[in-house]
Order: sequence, then structure tokens, then C-alpha cells
Amino acid sequence: MEITKSDIIKLIEEKRTDNFSTHLVTIFKRDFRPAGEVRNYEIRVWRQHGWNRTFYPIFKFDFNKEEKLVNISDRLNPAGKVFFAFLCVLFSIPWLYWVFEDFDFLTHWIQVLGWIVFMAILFFIAFKAYQVEKEIQLDQIYEIVDMEVNKTPEKEWSSAKIITRLVMYPLSIFLVIVNILVIIPRGGYLVAIVFFGLIGAYLYSDLKILARGKRK
Repeated sequence: MEITKSDIIKLIEEKRTDNFSTHLVTIFKRDFRPAGEVRNYEIRVWRQHGWNRTFYPIFKFDFNKEEKLVNISDRLNPAGKVFFAFLCVLFSIPWLYWVFEDFDFLTHWIQVLGWIVFMAILFFIAFKAYQVEKEIQLDQIYEIVDMEVNKTPEKEWSSAKIITRLVMYPLSIFLVIVNILVIIPRGGYLVAIVFFGLIGAYLYSDLKILARGKRK
């Protein structure tokens, strides 16, 4: 069954413009209705979830001259990108504050190494949470428009998935403990809240996928 432009337009409950200010307002307004922008040969659709109000994806549907769907792509919304960049800077301060006082890499190499590891963990958790959220929303879109996708079903208990969970779950628990024992006692409440949000988003979405797989 071919998907047309009119099929995708049905996904949108409120038409908006895809720009930074729109998504910034959406984040603070907490409007969970599916929104989107309709253009000549493309439609952009996005939607917040209750547990992922900031880092939600934007799906772009491309059409040919006959208004038939030819491609689907995704990206993080622009306001989410700015928030994530801000968080990266905020999280870097406890590790790299010495740069403004004594720029001596050899003296502070342990802090630099710790910062690199910390940021790598942050990026990995954020990436996995985004990927899982994207997968959930795409499946919902496929179901709504009755779209058949020719892809090999992912095995949620494949060796790669198991290894990923064996790394991510203990790592998430470790970061929760670090926040409780180190960051919160030092007054880093905002940092802890954001970290709990990222970890919670990943764990919730992953467990949701596993539960959905059992129902099938």
C-alpha cells in the first residue's frame, strides 16, 4: 500500500512552523498533541511524550510530484539540541573549572580523563534514549497510517542487545548512585535532575519495548 501526502497530514492535530522558537514554546507549554508543518514536497511531524518533553524527534516525510511517500528521516528538535549543548557545558564545569585558573594539562590530566569518560557516558545514554524514543514513535506512525515496512524484525534478546543492556543497566545504576552520593551533596540539584531524567527516559523506553514485544 502506497502512502500519500494526505495520509501523513492526518497525523497532525495542530499545524505549526518547524523552528527553534516553536519547539522552545512546545517544551515549556507541554503540549502533547501531534504537531507538524506541511510543505510542498515534505511534511514534518513531531510529538512530545510525558517522560520526554525536551529531546523528542522530528520526522520528515518526503514526497514525489505525485505526492507519494519516498523517504522518512528524523532529527532532534532544535530546542532540544540547544538544551543538550547547555547541559554538556554545565556538566563540564565541575571537571574543567581549573581551565580559568591554571591551564596546565599535565597537572589536571586525571580530571580531563574523567571529563572525557563522563561525557562519553552522557552522549551514549542520550543517544540510546533518543533511538528508543524514535523507534516507539515510528511504530505508532506506521500503525496509524497502516503502513507496511519491509524490515527484518529486531530481536530484543539478540547477543548485541543483551550486551548493550549488560553495560547500560549497571551503568545507569552507577550514575544514579554517583548523583545521590556526590552530585546532590555538593548542591548540584539541577544536574542530578537532568541526569535522572535521561536515565529514566532510557530505562522506561527500553522496558516499554520489551513489554510490547512480550504482548506480541
